[in-house]
Amino acid sequence: MSTRIWQEFFVCENEDELLTITKENNTCKKRTEQFNYGLSKHSSDGTFQLYSSEFHDHQQRNTTTRLPSPIREDIIKLSDNGIVPSQINKVMKTLHPDLSIGTKVMNVARAHRQKDRSSIKFIQDLQQWCLLRQNVPPPNKRHDIFIPYNVANDVNDLFICLTTRQLLSACKYSSILAIDCTYKITTNELPLLVFGTSDYNRRFYPMGTCLISTDESADTFRTLFRGIQQWASAVNNQAYTISHVMADGAPGLTSAMSEIPLARRLMCWFHMIGKCRKHAKLIKDKKKWLLVEQDIFSMQLIFDDRIFAIASRLILLKWSVDAELNDFRQYFEQEWILSLPYWYEGAVCLTPSTNNGLESLNGRIKKDYTLRNRLPLSAFLKTAERMLTDWSKDSEEKPFQSHITYKDDLKLGAHTWLQQVDKTQILQMNANVYVVPSKNGNMSTTTWVQQFYAGAWNNYDELVNWLNSARLISCSRLLPPLFCTCRTDLKEYTCVHALGLLMLWGSQPIPQLIGKRKGKGRPKKVKLALSND
Repeated sequence: MSTRIWQEFFVCENEDELLTITKENNTCKKRTEQFNYGLSKHSSDGTFQLYSSEFHDHQQRNTTTRLPSPIREDIIKLSDNGIVPSQINKVMKTLHPDLSIGTKVMNVARAHRQKDRSSIKFIQDLQQWCLLRQNVPPPNKRHDIFIPYNVANDVNDLFICLTTRQLLSACKYSSILAIDCTYKITTNELPLLVFGTSDYNRRFYPMGTCLISTDESADTFRTLFRGIQQWASAVNNQAYTISHVMADGAPGLTSAMSEIPLARRLMCWFHMIGKCRKHAKLIKDKKKWLLVEQDIFSMQLIFDDRIFAIASRLILLKWSVDAELNDFRQYFEQEWILSLPYWYEGAVCLTPSTNNGLESLNGRIKKDYTLRNRLPLSAFLKTAERMLTDWSKDSEEKPFQSHITYKDDLKLGAHTWLQQVDKTQILQMNANVYVVPSKNGNMSTTTWVQQFYAGAWNNYDELVNWLNSARLISCSRLLPPLFCTCRTDLKEYTCVHALGLLMLWGSQPIPQLIGKRKGKGRPKKVKLALSND
């Protein structure tokens, strides 16, 4: 931009005369909205000296290394949407390949983020940040972030829990707590502990996050178990007690279960079978391993604690016959029967047997929020607040489901099953429990019920054969889902057996097929009247 030449224009005797002249010449009185510098010079004698210059072209710009304003605005918009500088740099290089803007993009993005980000470099800064958020917001501010508990002594003694009223409201509907840690999110190498629960549509609802300094130690989980029961009870005005804890095989969590002795420590089935497959090398013959794996899959579908105890004894007895299975048998008995036995479907009904919902959420944290970058602590805390606000609003838009609605394709399958099943084989065990034959069953439901009560199977294969011969359905719930022991219902809480029984009793309408009307004309094949075949 060229230098402007100024010439003396007029001398004003007072400020009123100055304002009149500036108005006549359509001249602004202030340089910008932010600066209060006048365009006149106030002399010592009280007069104002005015100067004028030639026409100024605002479009004329000198060559400069500063990024053009449109590009800077795009960078700021991307930064406001949570995109980290390295990702913004890739976008700008794609949009403007001819410009050398690498370092400039990083500087603009970082400078903009520093404007509204609290600087947290010292432990005292972190303590102050927590102090400002420790008060529980009023009931009408359900999405405001607050910190119900925090310890911030140093980087090795840290526990900061962040949540909202809306997120903790999930505790009113479920006493099952799912826990998992995710790593590589902060430059301080602090893990993030995420906890939540699932509804009857198997949708995961996060309850909050904890920034911790320990790698899943027992003390961390004890603090969480003690705290969440207090926080949820106070916020929701109703008692909250943990009945089940779903997690992977972290030994610290197993030790911390002493804090809630009445709760059952569930083991994620996905992690369990993965651990078994890693120990498949203990069995040299791969064909034998496939048979062992099939036995484990059958055992996972057991629906009752008593039957699981019998199956545990029989499966170990079956494997003990083959000396090549001894090492794996000893590992399986110690790890998955004595230490962490609750990996089968019957350990808790109508609850996911895996932690996949939470594992998926951890993946979205890195994909959508940290963008797989380790963030500085101040940047991560700001990102965490935005993330929890998104979760909270999403939880309100998609409420926790305490019952399910059957889909049309399942209704058609249930109607077909109801037409094909032998209704004389449908037995009532008690007021709310029924037994129906399975598709490939090779025994009557009466025999099935007798063996259920007796529990006197001679070997493991005989037990598996019994397990697959009929389905037990519990109708104790007033609304679906109903509990059925078929694999589909154990995994998805919906099956043709339970829905078919509801149709049989008239509790669910039977879908009416459209069918095909009779066409015009005579049939293609007709016979003579009064003819003998």
